[in-house]
Amino acid sequence: MRLITGEAQGRDLHVECRYETGDPFAVRLDFGADEGAVWVVARDLLAAGLRGPVGEGDVRIEPSGTGEHVFIALGCRDGVALLKAPTRPLARFLRATGRLVPVGTESDRIDWDRCISDLLSA
Repeated sequence: MRLITGEAQGRDLHVECRYETGDPFAVRLDFGADEGAVWVVARDLLAAGLRGPVGEGDVRIEPSGTGEHVFIALGCRDGVALLKAPTRPLARFLRATGRLVPVGTESDRIDWDRCISDLLSA
């Protein structure tokens, strides 16, 4: 991915996209030890962002005019980071997550009893 820092400026970032079947709704964007950040983004939001603008609040995603890239805006109280990611590798990654946990079956993977127990004990 590329961090957009201004007109004709920016820098490349190594961002690892991770998907865990135990948390089937989420994709983790791990920026590594150098950046020290991991953002958790909804898998369906990333997929929808390949087709058109989506999101509100801290995470917004939209395809570029050419469709070759996707812009991902990650906001926090310190500002917004605008990332430019190539569409094809991201789409391949999302298809691979769909082979692990098909879209629409995510809730079958959730241990609801444990979730309720954790909520009640908090």
